[in-house]
Amino acid sequence: MIGRNRSLDGLRGVAVLLTFLVHYCGTYMATFRGANPNVVPLAGWSEPFDKAMYWLFHSHHGVYIFFVLSGFLIAKIANRRDFAYPQFVRNRLVRIYPAFLLTMAVCVLTGPFLHIPFPSWGDLAFNLLFLNGVPALGVTGVVFNNVTWSLFYEMAFYLSLPLLLASGRALRVPALATTVLAGVVMAYVPGLAGMYFEFFVFLFAGAAVGLLSQASVRGIAATFPDGIVVLLYCIPTGLMTAGYLTTSQFVWLFAGVGILMLCKASAGEGWLARSLSWSPLVALGRISYSFYLLHSVALAAVFALWWRLASPPLGDVFNVVYLGVLGFAGAAALGWASFVLAERFYFRMRDH
Repeated sequence: MIGRNRSLDGLRGVAVLLTFLVHYCGTYMATFRGANPNVVPLAGWSEPFDKAMYWLFHSHHGVYIFFVLSGFLIAKIANRRDFAYPQFVRNRLVRIYPAFLLTMAVCVLTGPFLHIPFPSWGDLAFNLLFLNGVPALGVTGVVFNNVTWSLFYEMAFYLSLPLLLASGRALRVPALATTVLAGVVMAYVPGLAGMYFEFFVFLFAGAAVGLLSQASVRGIAATFPDGIVVLLYCIPTGLMTAGYLTTSQFVWLFAGVGILMLCKASAGEGWLARSLSWSPLVALGRISYSFYLLHSVALAAVFALWWRLASPPLGDVFNVVYLGVLGFAGAAALGWASFVLAERFYFRMRDH
């Protein structure tokens, strides 16, 4: 559990691939298919090609997989006997901010070439604190870098979980009970003031798994066959895409599925864990943070050059696949460069 787990890295790779599909398919449909898939439901698309693109667009749960993984790993760290909060906060800041600042600079400098106005200094300042992740505040995300809304959840969770666990220990409340209660409070109490934070459920679900013993995790993984876990993954995501679930229903169903996927990947046994250990997925998972931050820049370039790069006689399907692969390659190149410049030093420092 302390060493690098290839299946967990592969799960990160799946998560960032799903996020890429959301933005690529959504932008394509809004630009070339005549309607915004955020507004028009599945039933509003008649062509099979459009329905397939809509299905891929509704892969928003990639970010939720990231949340579950973060909850799991941070709980592992925060529950260690030698845990030191100041050092932990320093490490989190060093882990998050270099790649984030590099990405923000790239996004701001790229904007003028795509006729995007320079953001206000106020928006820049609030984005540095990830407050664009709180819709009630009305903070505008920096164009191409608006995926950083999720970093608000991550950072708030990083800073609060260790303190919550310490408070629970002082009150002699079991760590798992503290985590479950804190998750419900952070997800729903702010709603009384009109602030939506339900996605904290995913982070605290992952944290609950992180507090379990490895024997318990393996026991859960052994209870559910791989095929059942895949089926359970498909049911809520499919129902949500088809419009049969509310967001709250999906959050709780997918949190349960996320726990099962996490246990499977952590246990590292079975064909599902072996599939997640596939080398290309693992490599993508290793650079997933930088890829996540920069993939919108690559996609913006692809769509800006679409008619120069596309080959209309070959049809929509060919061009969507071809330019999607091109956009993915560009995002991977940017992600790798950012990883080398702004992330790799952290892992070397941590290992040392």
